[in-house]
Amino acid sequence: DKHRVWPRRLGIIVLAGLGGLVLISGLLMWGFWAKHHNEPEVIGVSFSQVQAERYGSDWKANYLALLDELKFRHIRIAAYWDRLEPKPGEYDYSELDWMAAEATKRGSKLTIVVGQKTLRYPECYYPTWLDRNNTAKVSDQAKQMTINVVQHFRGNTTVEAWQVENEFLLHSFGECPARNLNRKQLKAEVDIVRTQDPGKPIVLTQSDQFGFPFFGPFGDRFGLSMYRWAYNKNYGYFRYPQPGAYNWLKASWIEALTGQRIFIHELQAEAWGKTGNEYLPLSEQAKTMSPEQFRDNVQYARDTQIRRFDLWGAEWWYWLKTAKGDSAMWDEAKKLLGS
Repeated sequence: DKHRVWPRRLGIIVLAGLGGLVLISGLLMWGFWAKHHNEPEVIGVSFSQVQAERYGSDWKANYLALLDELKFRHIRIAAYWDRLEPKPGEYDYSELDWMAAEATKRGSKLTIVVGQKTLRYPECYYPTWLDRNNTAKVSDQAKQMTINVVQHFRGNTTVEAWQVENEFLLHSFGECPARNLNRKQLKAEVDIVRTQDPGKPIVLTQSDQFGFPFFGPFGDRFGLSMYRWAYNKNYGYFRYPQPGAYNWLKASWIEALTGQRIFIHELQAEAWGKTGNEYLPLSEQAKTMSPEQFRDNVQYARDTQIRRFDLWGAEWWYWLKTAKGDSAMWDEAKKLLGS
């Protein structure tokens, strides 16, 4: 009878669809591994002078230690809008120029994050002269600022890539008016960078641990964040459950469907507690990060088959070493890099 036939047919169709999806996923994962497994592993790092200052560190000394002691050769830095354009149309490149010059001396390469949303909480560093709630004005000024930054560094070979915004479409974290963070604005900024400096790759990033960004806009490289232990005000400390193979699957699909090269733009290597680490007792920090957890996170990243990952937490390691007399995390990074 037809009342029994259709549910069976529907079940067969669903099972066939799931089977096809599993087969395609397996083929994509194998293809991703085959394409990348012989590539050299590249380990970079993010650095924020803002975060270093929050710890009371000398941020220039922190930056130089990353270059000279740990010998990082790929560093991601941010063009903080409030520090860069303290007055409308008046730009101060002293910090970025200094970091670029020091990297050049050592043969290191920089990725510069430009836009409204950059590194570290509160994420959006709007200048005091700009009304952040005036979306049209923010949009226009952000485009102008992006043009200025890209033109300033366009001929600098130390800058290996441009990251346009940071986790721009994530509205649940940071202090940014959500209406300012939309696909239209992101596409406009990507187009600006591509026009102003067509020779350098464009990086886009995502923080959502579970999303598949198939709707664009697209750059040349796409960064996934990977955090293992975190804190949420509703349920306290928790561990993200997905295995490294999930991110291998995710990377395979994104690369196949969008043509973007996948890397890990933030691999957790610092504590994540209920407040900033500069205010958090060391015993609390140890709940989410330690040298052992650092090693585990690195292995987790390697399990994804993604060959480039940038570490997150260099300001914290330096602060622990110089202000707290604990060099364990710094030494772990040194061991990882063979420096």
